[in-house]
Amino acid sequence: MNGISMIWEGIFQVLAADWFRGLMLLVAVTVAITSILSVKSTAKKKQTADLLFGTRADDRLTEGYKCLQELHNGTDLNIRTLAMGAPAHAEQARSVRYVLNHWERVFVGVRQNIYDECMLREANYNVVIRMYDQARPFIEAVREKSHIDTYWQCLEEAAERWRKSPLKPMKK
Repeated sequence: MNGISMIWEGIFQVLAADWFRGLMLLVAVTVAITSILSVKSTAKKKQTADLLFGTRADDRLTEGYKCLQELHNGTDLNIRTLAMGAPAHAEQARSVRYVLNHWERVFVGVRQNIYDECMLREANYNVVIRMYDQARPFIEAVREKSHIDTYWQCLEEAAERWRKSPLKPMKK
């Protein structure tokens, strides 16, 4: 046998070996798992980007933020009274609930691994912290009135977690 045929025979023996097939199977499984995780991460970020862009066009959400700000800065109406269900303030209460329900759904999505919390935090840290601080008396009043402590609990948990780890200025 010449040298080239010995090399080919050695290559074929390696390719036919059980250990080599096992190694190739391990490599294939590793590549498949890595691909799946990468696709999942990309899909999660796309879902989050869609949410972020979609909320920019949500007029009710914008109005809800304005309502919360006015209630927070105003001196004529206590935000806690909105939670009591007075018909005279029903529209304002609806606006506040809309904002709170929006963010509760978002943070439920974060808990269920639908949305990327890091992206949401970078884009909405100040909005969420400010909104939660302004709405907290309303949340507490609704919980007291209903005797249900789970209203907006995902929002509360996220806001408190974010507050413990504030955004840092980006390095220049």
